[in-house]
Amino acid sequence: MEVTIIKGFVQFAQKIVKSTSDILPFPISLIDENGYIIGSTNPDRIGTIHPPSKEALQKNTVLICDEEKTKNMNNVLPGVVIPLTFENKAVGVLGIIGPPEQVKPYAYLVKSYVEMMWQDAIHRQTKDLRLKAAETFAQYVLLNDTHNQQTLEQYCDMLQISYSSKRFCIVIDIGNALLKNTNIQNKIGDFKAELLEATHESFQCMRDSLCTFLNSEKITLLNSVKSEEAYVDTLQSFEKQSLKLMTVLRSFQIKHTAIAIGSLSQTIADIHQSFQEANSLIQYGEVLNISPKIYSYHNWKMLLGLLPEKIHTTYKDKLGYRLLPLLQDKSAAELAKTFITYCEANMNTSKAAKKLFIHRNTLIYRLQKIEEITSLDTKSFEHCMLLYLGLRKQFS
Repeated sequence: MEVTIIKGFVQFAQKIVKSTSDILPFPISLIDENGYIIGSTNPDRIGTIHPPSKEALQKNTVLICDEEKTKNMNNVLPGVVIPLTFENKAVGVLGIIGPPEQVKPYAYLVKSYVEMMWQDAIHRQTKDLRLKAAETFAQYVLLNDTHNQQTLEQYCDMLQISYSSKRFCIVIDIGNALLKNTNIQNKIGDFKAELLEATHESFQCMRDSLCTFLNSEKITLLNSVKSEEAYVDTLQSFEKQSLKLMTVLRSFQIKHTAIAIGSLSQTIADIHQSFQEANSLIQYGEVLNISPKIYSYHNWKMLLGLLPEKIHTTYKDKLGYRLLPLLQDKSAAELAKTFITYCEANMNTSKAAKKLFIHRNTLIYRLQKIEEITSLDTKSFEHCMLLYLGLRKQFS
């Protein structure tokens, strides 16, 4: 942690110097724990040694450097040297250059200001590092079928999440909204953090859950549950929670969102299967034109729409071969549309004819033609189910 602190101090030193110089009538320097100047009103001093700083750090006290003391010291100007602290530990030094009697009254005020800026910078850097680590972990665990268990456990320890908890994956696809809605005033890191917080709150996540971006278009939520019963409860509330998130995202000018939930995994090592399932549901949902764009296998409409897709390929080939005469008929598209509408109208000829804007007798004629070509009985539910599955893929 201390290495990270110093690294953050170096990174933001010049920014802090510039900001402080704007409000202080005296030049300043920032010195690291080894006595090297890492930020200065005079850039030429950066990288040089400042001898009194180590003494100030060791004694953890303010040093007054007057003309008499500095006249024989290299790279030391009159002024005040005061230690900077982080979490009650001195880790750097602030030097204010000028007549000591004039700059000393500013010492503690400027010290507090610099420490505040520094700690804010470190806080941001630590937060950014955690977000990046979470994204890297999500890419590793979700986009690969095989994993190294030791690597997974190390990631879990670092991110403070349980390896063995039951989990499921929720995928939130926001398209290009992240880049489209980010501008100079609304930096991308802050914008991403706000979206992740909104997602976390909408789905009422447990502390053991991990919410992160997978890439610029997708947010992934690796949510944990204590039992399969709790997962079923989540499925029942999934649409309501998703609608809540969509409402919040619209306030961020994100109007086109698709959300899907995958199956339950026993450990985080299997969570990629849940992700792949959720990702596939988004793709199928777009094709099936399901609205709102909230997808799960708990949804009957989704299950019905996916049924033709999930039939074994060998079976679909045999069914397609059996229906080949109908598919080759010059009126195949018209007959298929008529039959599918007839099925979706609960095999009610009057309702189907009304939906198709045709006379009932025309509908009956077309159904009879289908029966002649296929030898199926369009009054039989079982026969209609077979034909519906065979035609849905071809003509939906």
